[in-house]
This record gives sequence, C-alpha cells and structure tokens, in this order.
Amino acid sequence: MTHSGKVQKKRNRRVWLRRGLVAAELLVLILLVGAAWLFYNNAKKKQSVTEFSWDDYCTMVHALGGLDDKTYLNCKEGFEYYYDKGARLFEVDLVKTADGVWVCRHDWEKSMGQWEDDGKKVLMADAFKGTALYEKYTPLTLEALFELLRKYPDAYVLIDCKEYSTRDYENTLADYKAYAEIARAGGDESVLKQLIPELYNQKMYKAAEKVYHFPSYIYSLWKEYSTKQLKKIAAYCKETGIPAVSISSEYWTEEIQEMFDEQKIKVYIYTVNDAKKAKKYLKAGAAGICTDTLLDEELKSK
Repeated sequence: MTHSGKVQKKRNRRVWLRRGLVAAELLVLILLVGAAWLFYNNAKKKQSVTEFSWDDYCTMVHALGGLDDKTYLNCKEGFEYYYDKGARLFEVDLVKTADGVWVCRHDWEKSMGQWEDDGKKVLMADAFKGTALYEKYTPLTLEALFELLRKYPDAYVLIDCKEYSTRDYENTLADYKAYAEIARAGGDESVLKQLIPELYNQKMYKAAEKVYHFPSYIYSLWKEYSTKQLKKIAAYCKETGIPAVSISSEYWTEEIQEMFDEQKIKVYIYTVNDAKKAKKYLKAGAAGICTDTLLDEELKSK
C-alpha cells in the first residue's frame, strides 16, 4: 500500500470514529430525554392522585355548578366550566329514573325543560339522557359522571343521595353497593377514590364504610338541632374520624362554629353565592362554603 493510501485509511478511521462518537452522544441524549419525560409524567401522575385533604378547599361547587342564573343543574357543562376555572371539589345530587338507573338530578319535582308541563314526572333513563336540560345542558347518569371523573382524576365529588326520605343503613348499603358496581362495570373502580359520601346520620357512615374506604366523609347538619344533639354529633365525628360537617346558613351560628372548632371538625356553610358573606363566614372560623358560582380565588382575594 502506498503512503497516500495509508494516510487515506487513517483519515477514514477517524471519520468513522467521529461518526461513532456522534451516534453514541445522540443515543445518550435520547436516553436522557426519555428518562426526563418518564420522570415528568410519573411526577405528574403522582400529583394527580395525591390524598384528599379538606385543607385544600374553601369552596365546594353545589350541584356541579350554576350556569346562566340556573342552579341545581348537575350537568356536564357545569362540571367542566368550574373545573376549567380551577374548582376541584364538587357536590352532586343522585336519584333514580323510573327504570332504576342512577342519574345526577336533585329531584323530579321540576321539569327543568325535560318535559312539557312543570308537574312531577319521573323519566325513564333513555328519556332523561336524550333530553337536554333547558334545551341546552347535558344531563348526566352516574355512569357518565364516573367517566368524567376518570378524565379528571384530581377532582372530587360529594355524593348526596336524594332517593329516600329515610336514610337508613339498608338503603345506604344498597346504594353504595350499586355505585361500586357501576364503577366496576366501567372498568376501573379506582374512581371510587374520588367520591366523598355526604352523611345524614351514623348509620349511613357504617353502611358506606362497609362498601368502600372512601377518601373522606362529610356529616350534613341538614336540619335544626338542639345544642345537646350537636355536641353528640361533634363528638361522634371526632371519634370516627369524620373531619367535616356542612350546615345551612339558616342554622349556622358562631356558637355552633365554636362547638365544632373545639373538636377540630371543619365547618362548611351552604348555599352561599355572595363573596362578602362567604368571607365573613371564613373570618368567623368556617373552613369553607358550598356555592353555585364562587371560586376559591375570589374568597382569598382582599
């Protein structure tokens, strides 16, 4: 081999060596980017499934939110609108259709645009799903609500069953078993981790807890109670680890607030849509409010 040939061969080796080094560097870069991407997504996933804490919320959105001066909608658009505004804690009402399907509705007393006259009428599931509320809003079955919650895993919903006038152990046990079955039928029962049962008595807690260990509970002070009754409820909440109660603004007093403060039980007042009134309740010790329209940021501003 001539001298020039040997030189050319060395040059070729250097070129291939450089190319190999460049390829190795690219491979390392790709691996680093991939590792960073996995780290980011895992961190994001962990953030979306953090444990529920009442400390994170001073508002809960009543009946999935009010829109266009209309309330008790329990509709898809309300949930998505307030979620986009930053809300993460919602409340929903549940009843059954005439054929036994669980749907998001407060009651069947008013048509809300789903039938012509405004008298009471219990719809079949297909009619309920196929008829918009006020010709505009999408009604939700419980199954459809679960699908939404899977899409938004950092949202939580308080469950307020309106099906029975008597909320006893047997009815509550049957209800929550049905909710769990609907969740499993959807292919992922982990959505139950986003539900917070609203309790009206001690029997409801025992029944719900037997079905599933939910992330939290809230005890509803839905009527006027005596001081003795309220003290018993506060003591029961502390004993069982129920961290919050809700009370109507009609019944709330500073004395009641102090009663639950002593037991370190958070108090939420409903239904409050005036920011000034809401701030007064917070200043008096309330942990938050249930509202059709207000957001956390509105109450934190001066």
